[in-house]
Amino acid sequence: MNASTLFGRSSRRARLLATGTAAAAALALTGCAGSAGDADASEGGGDGFAYGASQEEVDAAIADLEPVNLVFQASATSPNSEIATSNIAFAEEVEKRSGGKITVDIQYGHPIAGYDEIYDALVDGRVDISYTNPAYDPDKFDGFDALVGITSSLPESPMAGELVAIAALTELAWTSEEITQDFADQGLVPLVPVNPPGAYFSLCNEPGNTLDDWQGRQVRIGSTTHSELVTSMGGSPVSLEYVETYEALQRKTIDCTMIVMSAALEAGYFEIAPNMQYTGGMALPRIFGSMLAGSKVDQMPTAYKQIVFDSWQVSHYDGLKRVPTDNMRAVEAANEKGGEITQFGDDVKELIEENRQTSMDDAVESGLLGDDIDTRMADTVEKWEGIVAELGYEDGGTLTDMDEWFSEEEFDTKPYVDRLYEEVISKHRPS
Repeated sequence: MNASTLFGRSSRRARLLATGTAAAAALALTGCAGSAGDADASEGGGDGFAYGASQEEVDAAIADLEPVNLVFQASATSPNSEIATSNIAFAEEVEKRSGGKITVDIQYGHPIAGYDEIYDALVDGRVDISYTNPAYDPDKFDGFDALVGITSSLPESPMAGELVAIAALTELAWTSEEITQDFADQGLVPLVPVNPPGAYFSLCNEPGNTLDDWQGRQVRIGSTTHSELVTSMGGSPVSLEYVETYEALQRKTIDCTMIVMSAALEAGYFEIAPNMQYTGGMALPRIFGSMLAGSKVDQMPTAYKQIVFDSWQVSHYDGLKRVPTDNMRAVEAANEKGGEITQFGDDVKELIEENRQTSMDDAVESGLLGDDIDTRMADTVEKWEGIVAELGYEDGGTLTDMDEWFSEEEFDTKPYVDRLYEEVISKHRPS
């Protein structure tokens, strides 16, 4: 794609300047970077290989290593899911980069260990890498929970704002000693501490976007921050498993759910809850998962760790492309089902803003992310707004007309992903 490539199909088309750096074969993220590498020097892993090394250099680094198989519980529920493509891309890259010495056994739908026992399974070796939801365990991961709590301070726009938000969260997570230490205390190795999260929207089975409409609504939530927000809006928060939400919406035992669009599309929520509400400014709080590794990966030679770490790059090219694409598809699905797509009423947005400020004040007071987290988040968002604009990513319209100006085929995430790893992720690579 060259500098004149267009994102959109209308007169408001946005251009992507493909000027990003081409970071070669590297990706993902790992906390505990230095200690993991030092421990492996005596196990035959040597010093591993450099970021962006050639395949010949990788082959030399792993020449004397024994084959290993890794069990990977993917984020997708089945291999037929569109989400599965990024999981498969990771596994294929690991096997390709290792010359087949590392094989990856992908398990869909968390069949070995569910969310309630996955951390134990990673430590005891039943699972080696897994998608997890640390936000569901705020007592274990209070730093992570604090980061989730301040995500409403991120910008909300259907494409460029998504890229800014994901980059800012990635940088804040990797520079938080509290978050990486929380994982280490549980015997876990973060590979992707912020699995790219799209913005959250409200989906309801009936239209209505004002406080009067929200009085008494039963709303499925997934975090303490969402619970507090829904309560302040006059609704009743309901803690419900993702797999049970479709039936609850269908039977109208709940009225709404706050959810990311990739999950809503995969679960078919628009068939029964096509009424979509968004803020149009500061976002609803986001919930995001993490890709974590356990004891087996932690004990592997450095070169093998680096292959696993680096292989997330290919996965993220695909996974990040899905975020704005799913926003567009959500608009199409809501329109197809005759749903109402609208911003929250001004009275609701005032409460969302109050909730946002309270969450930030609480985060500052707790000190879990540092007592300057408010200014650091603002500075990080501003930094990535500049980088995203520099790379040529620009919204060509609003969410409601996204199907007119956004083109999945012409949206290239590579310059953005490469810059994110150059600026942030490569600094946390195992060594």
